[in-house]
Amino acid sequence: MKKLSLYIIPVQIFLAAYWLKNGFLDKIVGIFLGIIHPETAYYGLTWNGWHDRIVDSWDNSRIGHLFFSPFFDILFPTVIVLQCLPFLFIFMSIIKKEFLTNKHRPWLIKSAISSFVVTAAMIFSETLSNTRDAEYLLHLFSISMILIIYVHFVEKIIEK
Repeated sequence: MKKLSLYIIPVQIFLAAYWLKNGFLDKIVGIFLGIIHPETAYYGLTWNGWHDRIVDSWDNSRIGHLFFSPFFDILFPTVIVLQCLPFLFIFMSIIKKEFLTNKHRPWLIKSAISSFVVTAAMIFSETLSNTRDAEYLLHLFSISMILIIYVHFVEKIIEK
């Protein structure tokens, strides 16, 4: 019987839980509930709710107001797709049994890299717009960077 990699499973759990909640549940499910049942859906998770929250935060600065707010209808779907990628990659990682020892983990690396990229894109807009979310995004950015290094380290050093 193959052994479970106790070094990798926590990484998969973290990425899956974080991006499931922030990509699929908050964005996709909330927006679809707002379309299907607008009278019962939580307004903050509907398209209009996200629009109000994000555009209001972008409008805190002239740069955000000028470069981001007018393009919300293009930028927000792009961010939604980017936020779903880490979860989709981690899902593939689990299907491909990358949680076993001595296994190459391309899907887990893709998940960590996509987490890094989407967080970098969000930090870019949040920093230019001078919003409060930039601090927690910097933490996630750092964690994503560490996860990329950690997964390579586990594959090349620990599990060899």
